[in-house]
Amino acid sequence: MEVTEPDAAALFGALLASQDDLLLVVQRGEITHASAAAGRLFGGAAAPGRPVAALFHVTSREKVSAALAHAAAATWELQVCREDGRQEPVKFLVVPAAGGSRILLGRASARDEARRREEAAIALANELADITRELATKGAELEAARVRLEELGRQREEFMSIVSHDLKSSLQAIRLQGSLIEHAPSPLTTAQCAKVAGLLLRNVDRMTSLISDILDAALVDAGELQIASRRFSLDDVVAEVVDTVAPIAAEAGVQIRREAAGTVIVIGDARRLYQVVLNLVENAIRHSPRGTEVLIELAARDACARCAVEDAGAGIAPEERAAVFDRFRRQGAHAGRAGLGLYIAQRIVALHGGSIWVEAGARGGARFVFEIPSPDGAGVAGDAGAR
Repeated sequence: MEVTEPDAAALFGALLASQDDLLLVVQRGEITHASAAAGRLFGGAAAPGRPVAALFHVTSREKVSAALAHAAAATWELQVCREDGRQEPVKFLVVPAAGGSRILLGRASARDEARRREEAAIALANELADITRELATKGAELEAARVRLEELGRQREEFMSIVSHDLKSSLQAIRLQGSLIEHAPSPLTTAQCAKVAGLLLRNVDRMTSLISDILDAALVDAGELQIASRRFSLDDVVAEVVDTVAPIAAEAGVQIRREAAGTVIVIGDARRLYQVVLNLVENAIRHSPRGTEVLIELAARDACARCAVEDAGAGIAPEERAAVFDRFRRQGAHAGRAGLGLYIAQRIVALHGGSIWVEAGARGGARFVFEIPSPDGAGVAGDAGAR
């Protein structure tokens, strides 16, 4: 069979890449090519340009010279010096080649080959261990994601149930008042009309607030909740909230007390901050027993405006405080609409560059606090005490 030049080149390339065959090409006593196995056995001593004699023990150097000078192909047993300092005999086939070069072809010792295979096995075992650890990590992540998805599914089902119940309750109340008007034996008095109108409006407001919470939560999830900043008094916002919740507080038998050192001036979205304060105050009223009071405190310090709302309820355990701002989270038997209010409030405060948290109140209840920066400096105009 005729060996073509491409075949010879392919064979030479395969020998150079071999991890088992020791291939050295020598020209005038210097190495020009060395296989991967030779590089592993001899290290840097087998680099191109290095003297080939340096690879062999001094007792074999005369044989090396004879082998390189021999005109015909022959097998020579030579004592090699490994990179690790050990010596061992290796049989080389030395073949004359073109241009006076010589090709030395040998075989790594069984011990060296066994070590190489052991190293390869260890490397494979380590790689498999890494893959196993990665798979375990991914598995844990997938399990956590599955649990989270199940929890979200449960929360959404609970949310839909709460929303349906709240809307149905308000609609039933409106229907009941409408039926009373329709079937009244005689025209209603002015007082009766005012009472019915108040009940109707409160239920309409309740449905409107619930729908607004749902829409705002969708904006928060999409990152599209916007604020429109202007300069205003946070005291005016608190006063408006107190007026809004006055009928609710009276019905619950809870007093509203305000404390402020003066008029707190901020830059922000008055409508959105009204939404935050309203949610905190409504929650505080719901969690305060009859005959107690809800405290609203305003203060301006360190270029920040702070608002705190404290109820007289049972409080919130320290380990549960961070979770009260989660979406769909409802706290206790007196929870508000659908568990979205605090979730939205947290985002509104964050959009103002501030923070909101809950802590223990002085009377044992929950104290919700939010702070927002006042770029112009939180101003205080005049003095005001408890109201």
